[in-house]
Amino acid sequence: MVATGTGPLSFSWHRGDSWAPLGTGPRLELHHVGDNDSGHYQCRASNGDSVAESVPLNVTVLVPVANATISPAALAQPVRAGDPVTLRCSVQVGSAPVTFTWLHNGREVARGPLLELGNVSVRHSGTYQCVATNQLGQDGHRVFRSLSPKLALTVTPRGHWDTVAVNIGRSLLFLVLLLAVIGGCHGWHRLGG
Repeated sequence: MVATGTGPLSFSWHRGDSWAPLGTGPRLELHHVGDNDSGHYQCRASNGDSVAESVPLNVTVLVPVANATISPAALAQPVRAGDPVTLRCSVQVGSAPVTFTWLHNGREVARGPLLELGNVSVRHSGTYQCVATNQLGQDGHRVFRSLSPKLALTVTPRGHWDTVAVNIGRSLLFLVLLLAVIGGCHGWHRLGG
């Protein structure tokens, strides 16, 4: 803002509808800015007799993505073949829009914040990471990336022994029921029924 007039000039800087001054000089400097510093800024100049206000200036602070994480951070090990697995990628900070890319053993497999693996098989075993990206600047040429820590997934097959155990359990139940029926019939015949 350029101000002229007689007498000493005083300045005050304000954001939004707040009348609390952010600064009192002809320039405003903000240090360690974050996205919460975005807003409309305005300068007021006074010569003691009159006050002039600048046109509000819209300031948007864009924040690079940082600290990408996968949740859950650890999976119940081992995951069994046929189980569903859902992973979520998020960032601690980053101005929108943020895009997410999923990697399995270093190769891209999906895009978006969620990776849903329904009915997993042994081929889903390996390491997973997500890459969070945002583009900043008026031209969008400044690209920022944050890579999550690796998450290991081990899928164990549902093998022959799972089927055998289920079938043995069913066979034992049938045998117990059969013995109960035979015992009941035998007892009924002994009573003369």
